[in-house]
Amino acid sequence: MNKFVFVAASMMGVAMHGHANEDIAQQANYNELGDLLTVSQAEGRFAWLAKCYDGLLVEIWEQMYNTTEIVPKDQKLNQLKALWLTPNKAQYLTFANSDFSNPYGWQAGNSDTEACSTMPPEYVPVALQTTQLTHEYCANKSFDNEWEWIEKVTVEDFVHESLSHDYTAVSGKVITLPAGRTVKMSVTPGNKEPEYPSYVALRVWIDWNQDGQLAANEIVYKSASDAPFQFTFDVPTDAVDGVTLMRVASDAGGGSDDACKRTLYGEVEDYLVTIR
Repeated sequence: MNKFVFVAASMMGVAMHGHANEDIAQQANYNELGDLLTVSQAEGRFAWLAKCYDGLLVEIWEQMYNTTEIVPKDQKLNQLKALWLTPNKAQYLTFANSDFSNPYGWQAGNSDTEACSTMPPEYVPVALQTTQLTHEYCANKSFDNEWEWIEKVTVEDFVHESLSHDYTAVSGKVITLPAGRTVKMSVTPGNKEPEYPSYVALRVWIDWNQDGQLAANEIVYKSASDAPFQFTFDVPTDAVDGVTLMRVASDAGGGSDDACKRTLYGEVEDYLVTIR
């Protein structure tokens, strides 16, 4: 691997529009790879890379520092760790093709206890991203996404479309929600046989108080239909400013108000939201 494209990015630093009628979808300054970590997970990512791909980290160090001195490998790794990890924030490598796509959905581990996996040979490190979420949210995904999934989500002018997955972390864009505003949203379910659409339940949670929990009283929409969902919700005037999580879950099995209870037939998608 001899091509490195590093983008030091922070969604908190994305310039926000000052007018309510402008786009609320803000493009982050890095590529959409669906790879978002908390600080502790980013520290685990570095430990995993040091265990599984220490040669890659050494090569990155050598390209960054370009020194003629003889420096031991452990020292190089420690210098990278000190550069990327601090007590309050962390940066970490993510990987994809040189065109910034991730066609195989490969992810590096987030803990040194995870087994090493083989990176697709054409993948390169393409971004040095800044961790955003303070809390680690409960994991969720569907047991089966063959027949039903989430095909499209829109929030005002923000649009995200995808194919069938059991879970998707949408990390390349930030949705900005001004406090006190009424927001239009739509969710289009995907169906293996579109001419015979499934009857699915939909729930949308937003962690308004940013406590790391998606509580039942934070459900902003709940319904069931065999057609696309179109609705509005109000952003609380007392919602805590900053970056938080929105979870969208579709389930042909009925679903649950518990955002941590695993979905039966459908998909779960997590989005970053900035409250302003």
